[in-house]
Amino acid sequence: MTFDIPRLQGILDAAVDSGEECGLQLAIYDHGKLAVDLCAGFADRARSKKVTRETLFPVYSCGKGIMTGAFHMLVEQGKVRYDDKIAKYWPEYGCKGKEETLVWHALTHRAAVSKLPEIDSFADQGDWELMCRKLAEAVPANAPGGVCSYHGLTFAWLVGETASRVAGIFFRDFISQAIFAPLGIEKEFYFGTDAAADARLAQVDGPADNWCRTFMEEEKIRHGFVPSANGAGTARAMARIYAAFSTDVDGVRLLRPETVENAAILRRAWNDPAGNTWAKFGLGWALPYAPESSAAFGQGGALGGEAFADRERGIAVGFVKNHVTPTHPDHPVRDRISEALGLGPRHW
Repeated sequence: MTFDIPRLQGILDAAVDSGEECGLQLAIYDHGKLAVDLCAGFADRARSKKVTRETLFPVYSCGKGIMTGAFHMLVEQGKVRYDDKIAKYWPEYGCKGKEETLVWHALTHRAAVSKLPEIDSFADQGDWELMCRKLAEAVPANAPGGVCSYHGLTFAWLVGETASRVAGIFFRDFISQAIFAPLGIEKEFYFGTDAAADARLAQVDGPADNWCRTFMEEEKIRHGFVPSANGAGTARAMARIYAAFSTDVDGVRLLRPETVENAAILRRAWNDPAGNTWAKFGLGWALPYAPESSAAFGQGGALGGEAFADRERGIAVGFVKNHVTPTHPDHPVRDRISEALGLGPRHW
């Protein structure tokens, strides 16, 4: 593709100048090569700290797509199958109506445990063992494998603990070893920041009681492992990961073409939410163009960031921002970027 970089930079700058946005990054890989790496605006609410290409942004549900890719790597290694029962690897989970829950039910948001378990404090979400135990004790809302219901937070522990049991190591360590290290992005993406990363982390620009802000300002959550929601990274890192899911990036390809092809097939049931819902999934990845095409796969996040690959065009896109947009999941600046790239809008 040909990229009009001055136009793209102008879109970012104008959004900041107008007050529509606070800070942003946009990165695009084209057939495995970094082609666009832009930033604009501010990393703090006071508008005193400039965003750089190394600024980390909270990415929320964009992390699900990275989790998903890592899980597919375990399938390729022969350690797990999509049709296996979760209880085969996580015996404690196989109770109270969840005995027949399959791995693919979890990946497609059909495990029927989308509701956050009852916890004593908001910060408890950062306690991995506690949340896994709570989820194992949960009663499904309906028969697993039925209607799709977005597992916004519980995807972290449902898919993540299953992956940990399968891999034989903590899923965060597996992701780091299998994805971040080969791609050289150990300092560009975190599932659980440390003090040094916190110093580079953009503040959420929104009301004090906004969930996005509250979630990432809770240290136990921010420093813990909640991969469905607490990821922090650069747009460049996310674009690099998605590029490596579907092509060669500096000698690294993370998944086989047939794995990606299979995972990007739309999975729908007769009683799934219909109409304009964004929640149309393959095996873990959301499909922004579905049902018209399965060429693209990825995931959007609560603040309006996104990461996806488009196999027809050969591109992988990472986009992050830190301003709370009241029209979420409609983000005008993201739509203007899409128009400049010749892509349709993605409201996810």
